[in-house]
Formats: sequence, C-alpha cells, structure tokens
Amino acid sequence: MRTEIILLVDERLHVREAVARPYLEAGARVEALTNSAQATEFLALVRPDWILVGEKQADELLLWLRVHETRVDVPVVLLPDLPLAA
Repeated sequence: MRTEIILLVDERLHVREAVARPYLEAGARVEALTNSAQATEFLALVRPDWILVGEKQADELLLWLRVHETRVDVPVVLLPDLPLAA
C-alpha cells in the first residue's frame, strides 16, 4: 500500500504538531511547513495527496496551484485560524 503524502502549511507550530500527529500515527508522510513560499518549493518537486493550509497562507498557495496544471487537482482543506491555546 502506498503512503499518502500530506502537505500541511500553517505558521503556528502548535497547530502543525496537533494536525500532523494523527496522520503520522496512521502512517502518512506529513510535510509540515510554515508558509506558502516553502509550500510552493515543495510542490514544485512533490505532488501530495492532500494539502491542509491555514487561512493566512491559503490565498498565495491557491493562486500558485491555479497556474500549475500538474497540481491543480490536489484536494485542499482550509484550516480556520481559530484562537487556540499554545
């Protein structure tokens, strides 16, 4: 069985850790990055199965995906920027 690749983009470390944990425990590969610039560098090399992105990083990342045909069909899940305790 192939390992799913998940790109997680959020500037908050505690959010990246909390969101990544269940996917890692399920056996997925999670690439947890802090901003859309890092994400687009990753996307230029790797086609993930899913993208989970925080609201603050979503606009730039979605614009990049729109113009890159080989990545435009990757499902994107928006992570709301809710106030969470650190």
